Amino acid sequence: MKEEDYKILSLLYYEKNLTRVAEKLFISQPALTYRVKKIEEEFGINLTNKFGKTIKFTPEGEYLVQFSNKILHDIQNLKNSINEIKAFVPDSFKLGVNNNFILYNLPDILKRFSSLDSTISMSVESGWSAEIMQKLEYNELDIAIVTGDYQWYGESIFLKKDPITLISSMPINLDTLPKKPRINYKPKRNYKAYIELENSITKLINDWWQNRYNVEALTVIESDKVELCKELVKEGIGYSIIPNSCIEKNEKFYQYDLKDENKNYIYRKTWLFYRETIKENSHVHEFIEFCKKYFNQGP
Repeated sequence: MKEEDYKILSLLYYEKNLTRVAEKLFISQPALTYRVKKIEEEFGINLTNKFGKTIKFTPEGEYLVQFSNKILHDIQNLKNSINEIKAFVPDSFKLGVNNNFILYNLPDILKRFSSLDSTISMSVESGWSAEIMQKLEYNELDIAIVTGDYQWYGESIFLKKDPITLISSMPINLDTLPKKPRINYKPKRNYKAYIELENSITKLINDWWQNRYNVEALTVIESDKVELCKELVKEGIGYSIIPNSCIEKNEKFYQYDLKDENKNYIYRKTWLFYRETIKENSHVHEFIEFCKKYFNQGP
């Protein structure tokens, strides 16, 4: 099948009308009918059943349409990526940052960095840490800032520790926590891999809970948006457990940093990962050195 065939299937499923599809593709209806018949012969199936003027797709036809839509989506992404590469400015770089860091830390970092270098040119992508790591490994990013202990064979810089903190609108006795309503912060898992589970805040919180209590938490609301969890806590609906870095200075919560059975604080580490060769880009080198100083990790 060619790209044109994928378009035919997608449009035909949407329009349910050969004439309109032929008009949109600027081909004759006989030519369109011929292409549909060749697709059916190629896969040995009937794409549609006709009921009067209405076209109804067979199960096999619907499956092929879903496949076609995915191929068209991938082709468009490929074209967009190639155009981005062609338009990419020398000495610019691609930075990938996990969702919470990009919201609570990155704006101030970029504000201060840009004040030192007005010629800075970068593109920024956000996502869960495991997604950012995958893009870095596939060479789709030059620098990655992620939270969690990921295996990386390139260069790495430790930036900061982020405690896991229970927040409440009123004082709370941790011994009575199982009876209190909980706003459960649970980041969405888009990257289905064991390494993500091992690095997730969900696993840290679940391990802490299971070591301390022998009953399930009284979850009343669950969300993958930390901002929503904080707002619901402010309204007194329940407590929540979130990364400490997501709590801003002007937010007045009762806060309890989680500790393990040995009374050690539970936290996640944030890292900056890159390949040594990328430092040949002067802007990348300057940004990395700035991040070291920003987090007091430099010499």
